[in-house]
Amino acid sequence: MRPTSGAIPNRNYSPEAREVTLTKEELLDYFNEHVLYELLMLRYAKGRLRSQTQILWNSMFATFNVSARNLYEFLNNKGGNNEINVHDYRAFYGNFERSSISDITGTLQLLNEQCFHMGKKRPKAVDKKVNLDRIQTVFDWVEGNVTSLLNNFETSFRAQIQIERADPSRVTHAEVSGPTGASPSPSATNHPTFLSNKKQ
Repeated sequence: MRPTSGAIPNRNYSPEAREVTLTKEELLDYFNEHVLYELLMLRYAKGRLRSQTQILWNSMFATFNVSARNLYEFLNNKGGNNEINVHDYRAFYGNFERSSISDITGTLQLLNEQCFHMGKKRPKAVDKKVNLDRIQTVFDWVEGNVTSLLNNFETSFRAQIQIERADPSRVTHAEVSGPTGASPSPSATNHPTFLSNKKQ
């Protein structure tokens, strides 16, 4: 099947060669588990990028960049044939079309050189590094396109999206948390502990 008018073409993307064939339930599970996790981390990291200590700023900057790139690649069908792309949701997103990437391509290139490779072009001078203005532009692009995607999902599909999982204000700040609560040692998890709105 060729991409619909709402999909974003990618020269290296071949729908015919896709190894990923997911049911509606599996797509929902993936979105709730992984797409919203990346959105959560993007939002949380962005909110902490005015931290007072340089080491914390650097940590949040790295986190922001990873989630921003993952969401950018998801929204642009940049993932390989065994990865999930927004095109896999084409049966449910109606007329969704992501906005132009012209405003963020320069920043993405800088992030690639500054953060994702130990290359010779990795900058040292502060004025050559990605600043908060560029970060805001990337953030706005991702937020705008994820919001557009959510708004274009058909009603029954959108109703099953657990959007609260991408809300940093609902995450508790326990030292260590995971799918089943505190664990003996810290580990990465897609299941931060959330505050509940339910009355006890």
